[in-house]
Amino acid sequence: MKNIHTAPLEVLSARTNGSFATEPHEAGWADEALAMLYVRETAGSAPRLVLQAEVSVDGARWIRHHSAALAVDSPGAYYLPIDRFGNWLRLTGEVSGGPHGGASAFVLDLYWVLKG
Repeated sequence: MKNIHTAPLEVLSARTNGSFATEPHEAGWADEALAMLYVRETAGSAPRLVLQAEVSVDGARWIRHHSAALAVDSPGAYYLPIDRFGNWLRLTGEVSGGPHGGASAFVLDLYWVLKG
């Protein structure tokens, strides 16, 4: 019997232009991980979010995971599968094309779904 765990990282998170990183999540027990992304709203002339997974041995020093980045420009549901990740996981994102003046370009929910 496999174990499964769903971890909400951010719910109703408003993201403006610029970079961000989620809090680290310890997942060394899991064999698989899915980063689940639900984009509720977008704003701006050409909103774009590029999401990437990072891995860490200690939860403090980060290395970009070998998986492809996930690029998003419209509301909907998306996922990023992660394999061979070791112990700690986090997501980094880069938002561009949103409104100027600090208004949010994306309102989103982020989750880890871990199975092992």
